[in-house]
Amino acid sequence: MSKVLVIAGTTDAKAVIKRLLEMNVDTAVTVTTRMGCGMLEEFEQLDIYQGKMNKETITHLLETIKPKCLIDASNPFSREITRNAMNVCKMAQIPYVRFEREKLEYDDPGIIKVKTYREACEELMNVEGNILLTLGSNKIETFTKIPDFQQRVFLRVLPDWKVLCKCEKLGFNPKNIIAIKGPYNEALNMELFKYCHAGILVTKESGNMGGVVDKISAAKKLGIKIILIDRLEEECINKYSSVDDIIEFVGRA
Repeated sequence: MSKVLVIAGTTDAKAVIKRLLEMNVDTAVTVTTRMGCGMLEEFEQLDIYQGKMNKETITHLLETIKPKCLIDASNPFSREITRNAMNVCKMAQIPYVRFEREKLEYDDPGIIKVKTYREACEELMNVEGNILLTLGSNKIETFTKIPDFQQRVFLRVLPDWKVLCKCEKLGFNPKNIIAIKGPYNEALNMELFKYCHAGILVTKESGNMGGVVDKISAAKKLGIKIILIDRLEEECINKYSSVDDIIEFVGRA
């Protein structure tokens, strides 16, 4: 069977890859970081490509691999990767399918919902207390505008040297950088929040598999204010949150 190319950017992608391999589907995977490669080391029969996923990279991979379809299982907030993958597949006439964890809805009036990182930063400009960002490192430069950010802003990021270098170059206090890889349960979240003496948590709607439920639950129990960056979903014809639906799509491709 011809190859299937998977853009892996979440823990959900592993479930898709595992099912494909169980069905003896020849599978190639692309990841952005060395840590992404490490998350897939249990799958010995995978062809793994590591590097930044831009339009040129995706085009090159499609030309090289010539897959029967592309499964986009990138992070729900990696909108540029998703847009590029859809456009390149359309040009190459290769079936595209988006695998995205279900979006969670929060009606809690105690949660401030915003649409962008910039809006989140604006909410933080006039607040007091320590701030914990659990957003990854993608757009953390936005938050260097916060008064006294070097002392008040804590970051929880992946233990990757490139990420740590970026944080320090932006001026974040090394003492305030918590480099740790998940998953994090509610209890661990609570201990980390206490360590930071956090008064405000900034997180994003990454779905239940992204750990947002445990983070919000922990913050509420500690009386910590919550700012939630909502997910802006791309319009896509073939989008599923079920592994079974993805496998069925591959069978039809």
